[in-house]
This record gives sequence, structure tokens and C-alpha cells, in this order.
Amino acid sequence: MDRRNFMATSSIAGLAAGSAAAAQAGAGENQVYELRCYRLRNSKAGQFGRLTGFMESAHLSMSKRLGIVQGYFRVTLGEFTPRVYTLSAYDSLADMGAKMEAKRADKAWVKAATEFGMHDDAPYDRVESWLLRAFDGMKTIEVPEEPAKRVFDLRIYEQETFRDTQEKMRMFNEEEIQIFRDCGINPVFFGETIVGSHMPSLIYMSHYDDMNARAKAWSTFSRSEDWNRIKNHPGWSNADIVSTVSNIHLAGLPFSPIR
Repeated sequence: MDRRNFMATSSIAGLAAGSAAAAQAGAGENQVYELRCYRLRNSKAGQFGRLTGFMESAHLSMSKRLGIVQGYFRVTLGEFTPRVYTLSAYDSLADMGAKMEAKRADKAWVKAATEFGMHDDAPYDRVESWLLRAFDGMKTIEVPEEPAKRVFDLRIYEQETFRDTQEKMRMFNEEEIQIFRDCGINPVFFGETIVGSHMPSLIYMSHYDDMNARAKAWSTFSRSEDWNRIKNHPGWSNADIVSTVSNIHLAGLPFSPIR
């Protein structure tokens, strides 16, 4: 079997396995998320201030009108800075499509976006986007109850094959999500990458009160008997199902509903 046929077969098999697991998990559709990364430059054009100002004054109000759960974040530590990430949550692909249509029909949004785009200097260099499907073990986003100066992790786990992604998701769904919670690693979302870079992969976000709380949570996790048991489960080691891990530290922007 050539590589293209193998990848296609693996993808179809993975989707079938995911559908079966969802059916067993009970009622309720898995949410979908759009994660965006805005690549910026430090320059006299003031990209960061202009972009975040527009998000606060126009994008957030549009999201509230349309009922889109939205988060806005800046990178505090990562491969490149400055960067701004946004997270949008939808109840389903159909809900996402309906809200995209509503956005195009929103006169206040169209006017604000048009005026924003007419500036001589670009407000950002490029945008990268990922479409994610929520895990069966956590079908919906979990927004922290009260806005605060939390710290967030955005982690990308890449796999060698789509089968490996399905197996890592099974590990999370059956065991690891609960171990995270028990150790103080507070999830915001878990998503399988459906469209975007780094495929095959999964992406998740977690939050902590501060960096000390983060360090304590991961130290507890590393010593956890349950974690040390499952990481030695046949087929569940990093060598088996995680090829690379990227970790980006984020902070919610002052106006972000998730912060």
C-alpha cells in the first residue's frame, strides 16, 4: 500500500473510531473550535495595539451579539513574539456555518472590519488557523468562572500517523483528562486538528492561577501513580503515539472573556 492510500485509510478508520466512541459517550454533539494565531511585528506601525484595540472594540462585541464563546490571548513565552491567539467555540459545524453567515450580515461588524482594513499599514503580517473537534472525553469548552490574571498553556501534540492521534485521544478520554483535573491542571479545551498545520495532531489549552500553581500541578502530575501507570501501558508511551510536543505560554488579554 502506498503512503497516500495508507494515510487516507488511516484517516477514515480514525473518524469511524471517533464516531463510535461518541455514540457510546451519550447524547450531545462535540463542539468545534477555531484557533487563530496572528503573527505580528514590533514596529512603528503599532500592530499589537491596533489589532487588540480592534478586537476589543469591534470583534468582541460582534461575538457577543452572535453568541460566540471567545477568548483573546497574547504569547508570554513561545517560539516567536509578538503573537496574538484567538479561540472561538461553536456547538457544531452547522452552528459555525450559521454564525459565519450571521457575521457577514452584521452591518456594524462589516462596517468596522472594512474601516479597520483600510489603514495604510497592515495590522498583522499573517494569520494561521486551526479547525478542531472537541474530544469525546470533554465535548465542550470550560470557561473559568471568574476573570482573573491566570496563566494558560497551549500545547500541540504531533503524531506520526492518524492512528496514533486516535490512540492518544483514547488515552486522554479514558484516563489522562481526569488525571489532569486531579493534579490541578485545569483544562479549557481538548481538540483534534481537522484542518490546519502540524497534522496529524491534537491541541489543548489549560489554565492555572499563576506560574507557581502551574509548576506545582505539573510536579504533582509527574509523580502521580495513575500517570506513571498509564504512560507505561503498552502502546501509550510518547515513543508510540507522540512524536513532538510544542508548549506556548499565554495570558488572557484584559478584555478577554477567558482570562
